[in-house]
Amino acid sequence: MNFVKRAYLYTTRKKVRTILLFSIILIMATLLIVCFSINSSSDMANANVRKALKCGFTVNAKTLEKGLDKNIVNQILNIDGITDSYNLRSYTVAAYSDVSNNKLKTRDDVGLKVYENAGRVVGDRYSEKDNYFTEEGFKLINGEHITTDKKQVALVHEDFANNNNLKIGDYIVLNNIEGNEIGVEVQIIGIFTSTRKSDSEEYMDTTNLFENIIFTDLNTTSNLIYETDSDNSQYGDFEVEDPGELDNLISEMKKIENVNWDNCKITKNDSNFKNTKEALEGIQKIVSTAIIVIFIISIILIVLILNLWTKHRINEIAILLSVGISKKDIIWQQIIEILMVSVPAFILSYFTSSIATKIVDSKLISSITNSIEISVNIFDWLLVSGIGLLIILVSTIISIYQITKIKPRDIFSKID
Repeated sequence: MNFVKRAYLYTTRKKVRTILLFSIILIMATLLIVCFSINSSSDMANANVRKALKCGFTVNAKTLEKGLDKNIVNQILNIDGITDSYNLRSYTVAAYSDVSNNKLKTRDDVGLKVYENAGRVVGDRYSEKDNYFTEEGFKLINGEHITTDKKQVALVHEDFANNNNLKIGDYIVLNNIEGNEIGVEVQIIGIFTSTRKSDSEEYMDTTNLFENIIFTDLNTTSNLIYETDSDNSQYGDFEVEDPGELDNLISEMKKIENVNWDNCKITKNDSNFKNTKEALEGIQKIVSTAIIVIFIISIILIVLILNLWTKHRINEIAILLSVGISKKDIIWQQIIEILMVSVPAFILSYFTSSIATKIVDSKLISSITNSIEISVNIFDWLLVSGIGLLIILVSTIISIYQITKIKPRDIFSKID
């Protein structure tokens, strides 16, 4: 009888031993593959987050005499690592009138009245991207948004338009509130509404009530604020390609000459990136610890079990040696036995780990961050299976080799 047949007969005869060893290998392999998959997915998510999440900085140039002009903006955009996606904006307060210099009605039934017939004027490159429309619930219901190719245009609230009998195509005048007789005539190209009320209206300056806000282009606000017929702005929002280089890029920007950067407030817009990065790093730290713990426990458990079971077979080995079976054949029998159990366990672990990762993803990971999409990587499965088989085979060979060195008569002499 050759060693392959003996291995098969022993494995099928010792069903409890076989099932127990199979289950241990399957569970340990599944846990390790799940941990490796989470770790690999976290690495991929970390790289994708750098590309997907918008990250940048805002330059507050209100203290600069002429704000951010085109020259400064172009120099900032020419820095390697800063994208072409940017926004410029300005805010001021203006008194509203028609072209005949008649004051237009504004809402003043609530809030603190500081100025008569006035409201907040918001200058934008693209009004559609303004926070009022993206976050505050403003919605364009008629006309079109302001873009960079439009000058001396305006968007007004539907209540403001109704109260003053205004429609798209009409002209109104935005007058500098400081009394320096600067007024800019603008044409209404759009009407918007607000889907929710202003917070704490009774404590607000009436100019900030949603109904009193007017959106216009940067050329108009530049005339009102800086008295210059250009597109100067108070604020500049810039995006960077790699969030990890944000500090370096800000330092590079501050090297631009003829700008008093000490008088500018620069705010980093990286909270989403930081929060997601911290969540991913926390997961990776936990998973790395779990891999080490599971790996050590797996080695200890499998080595102990194999050693224990091999010692229980010492009499069987002595008999095989005494009837002329070579040590080489006995070692090969043990190797075939362990392969018959471990190989199917590792193959099945690919499917059990796939199921487990879906459960972990839906029940645990998704509650921490949505940036990770876990899936079993074939490389992770091969890595765990390869290392696992190597450890099992080495442990088996060492255990059986130590016993085969003992002479059969020495073994039989100890039997009562």
